Amino acid sequence: MLIQLVPLEHEITNNSFVRRCKIKRTNSDGLEDEIDFWFKIDKSVSLPQDDDCDAYLLAIVMDAMKENKNIEVKGGVSKQLLSNIVEYQAAWNKWLPNIYSQIDITCDYIRDDIKKVPGAICAFSGGVDSTFSVWRHSQLKCSHRSQKINLSSIVHGFDIPLNDKTAFNNARSRSQKALSDVGINLMPIETNYRRISRVNWEHSFSCALVATLSNFKNVAGTCIVGSSEPYDSLVIPWGSSPITDHLLSSGEFVVIHDGASHSRTEKVKEISTWKAGAENLRVCWQGDLKDRNCGVCEKCVRTKLNFLAVKAPIPTCFPKSNIINDLNGVALNNDVVRAEWRQLYEIAGKNRIEEPWVQKLPAIINRKTIIERVLPKGSTRREIIKNLTRRCTRTNFSLRSVKRSVKDILHISKVL
Repeated sequence: MLIQLVPLEHEITNNSFVRRCKIKRTNSDGLEDEIDFWFKIDKSVSLPQDDDCDAYLLAIVMDAMKENKNIEVKGGVSKQLLSNIVEYQAAWNKWLPNIYSQIDITCDYIRDDIKKVPGAICAFSGGVDSTFSVWRHSQLKCSHRSQKINLSSIVHGFDIPLNDKTAFNNARSRSQKALSDVGINLMPIETNYRRISRVNWEHSFSCALVATLSNFKNVAGTCIVGSSEPYDSLVIPWGSSPITDHLLSSGEFVVIHDGASHSRTEKVKEISTWKAGAENLRVCWQGDLKDRNCGVCEKCVRTKLNFLAVKAPIPTCFPKSNIINDLNGVALNNDVVRAEWRQLYEIAGKNRIEEPWVQKLPAIINRKTIIERVLPKGSTRREIIKNLTRRCTRTNFSLRSVKRSVKDILHISKVL
């Protein structure tokens, strides 16, 4: 039961470098499958060595934990990263022991850590978290913690599928408009991570992001990851948090979890003072057009309310609409989103906003989804579904597992 990472020589395609490795899964019967994993980067970037496997290890570690397979790296890994990943695994195993196991990692050689390159890279999708981080660091708004941003990067293959090049180019153009206002260059990078990973994206997105940006470590030795939740409202487990993000650091690429001092609404208040940043926000991931905001999905509506809650105008990056009508279609699908709406409601109250939309928030926050009504937390039926889902998402199906799944389905029909 093993996952082997085999780095390949980088290739040159048109104006890009392609860093690539083979991911080989083996079981007791031998080779299970072999997948090609890659990053595509502009030729102007100074690449890590071909056998530097830090990025590949970061990208695959949660898959290995989920599959309970040790990792064998046919190349080198940072000594500091290997140490940090031990603790990173411990956290996820403690949070979700039935999903993530602690696995062993071996490599051909352990790389002694060298001095990191000065300056930082900041992931920049155009969302609230990354826009806030770029704004406050570029304006030296976080005192001694302020970082000099050498460049930002937008990733193709995460929220915008690889086959949608038009949407990505439009999103990139919008993001560059904001960054040009503060003199920061935007560098794109592509990866097929989401096509090859078998892990819940809500758990793995920070790992995937740091893995991708670590390809720029010869350009910037610090990685700024915008926070999801503030310190006083952390939701655990979640893919990014001040508890685990720093554990994705290597000796040459140090990760800073940034912005947990601010709630989303507080971040929007800061962004509202930066016209180029506010007018080029891109927060939507549910709309049909991935390069713009639909204006009616939960995240779009929430972001518009973030601006209203701090008495700032809704920026023109959102289509005009009636905010009360927008609220009628909102559903809160997980604890992280619900926590965001609670924070929004509290800040609106502190700012003494008494608009009709504020009065509608308690009902939305307390409204249960269909899943929560049919499968309430702690219920027998919810546990049955969770166990069934775990078995059905495993890579291999055993006859025994299939039989157990059938029995569970029959039992569910009786319970319901």
